[in-house]
Amino acid sequence: MLTNCLALKSHQYITAILPVFVLVMSFSACQEQHSGAVKRTDSDSTSITVNLDDNSKISVFDIFSKISVIPLETDSNSVIEQISRVIPYDDRFYILDRKQSAVVIFDNDGNFMKKIRKIGVGPGEYSLLYDFNINPFTKELELLNPRGELLSYTIDGEFIKSQRIPMRNASKFIPITEDTIIFYTEYEQEKLHYYSRSQDKVIKKEFSFPETILNTPLISLNSSPFSQNGNHTTFFQGFTNDIYDIDTSGLRFRFRWDFGEHNLDYRDLPEGKDPMYYMALLRNGNMASCFYSYQENQSIIMTRFIFDKQWVSLIYDKADKKSTIVKRFTEDIVLPPFPVLSEEGILGYADPMEAHLLVNESVVDEPSRSVLANLKPEDNPILIRYFFKNQK
Repeated sequence: MLTNCLALKSHQYITAILPVFVLVMSFSACQEQHSGAVKRTDSDSTSITVNLDDNSKISVFDIFSKISVIPLETDSNSVIEQISRVIPYDDRFYILDRKQSAVVIFDNDGNFMKKIRKIGVGPGEYSLLYDFNINPFTKELELLNPRGELLSYTIDGEFIKSQRIPMRNASKFIPITEDTIIFYTEYEQEKLHYYSRSQDKVIKKEFSFPETILNTPLISLNSSPFSQNGNHTTFFQGFTNDIYDIDTSGLRFRFRWDFGEHNLDYRDLPEGKDPMYYMALLRNGNMASCFYSYQENQSIIMTRFIFDKQWVSLIYDKADKKSTIVKRFTEDIVLPPFPVLSEEGILGYADPMEAHLLVNESVVDEPSRSVLANLKPEDNPILIRYFFKNQK
């Protein structure tokens, strides 16, 4: 059986406790020989050293100059059950709600524009939605039905076409050229499938889970394993602090986070232990594990993982080569679990009754204070914009 770091609702991830690990899926291939994973050897010298024992107190204003809250209009047409992903684009917010199998579109002020929710078997309809992207080459919305279909819509939400893809059970995807899409699947031995639109076939498969982690709770993935910074695409996995570049030629090791004595190397784990053994190992809190998200822009890298029995956000400045560890700010708030990183700042979100974990009246701008004061449990989630200080 294969266990994951529990994919809880987003607000549960921002509480400062170690999540409960649960059994979420089984793999018939668990007993097979798994090969094809990208290997890192001890000769790989590229690393970013991070001191997790630094307990310096950090104010939110050490990093950000301003924080604004954007309420999302709530009515019978725009209601969101749970945000799974947000893409800001062209003064709009495109929001995936996997529970509803819908993409909801709002303008820059949070006003509702349109909902794409077409459950069925006709043109432009689908059974499930697991992921979506705005294709940088066509400027179209692309929606992933995990039952072997990619649907294209205009950015205004009008259906264009659907395309059958020769694979099922894909959960994430990213277009990396006009022709090539990389799909990620948890349910096949080789997790990465490179698909050519022009050839209408999978032209390459690679990356398998190492044997040593198949019976552990180290595989953590709720956000996309892909991150794009301009034309550069990065791949990461929850069980390892290794980061890879990825393009049409495949995966290449790029660097690893080096936490010194707090490194948890899956290659050193004993094999054949009961899953409870591995859970206990993680609960002691002494190792960095379950890498949950990775974002990068021209100036910084952000990642999120578990350490010291709580979720930790790491912000690495590329120019200064310095890392900032954020557990909880002095204002008694934390960073969002799924930050959308841009050059100007980050975008987060929260359910109304969990908003106080991320923001309060002492940190937001004046217009946002009234928004927070008037939030109701039945309201849609709020979006939170954090603007960086000293933009370079």
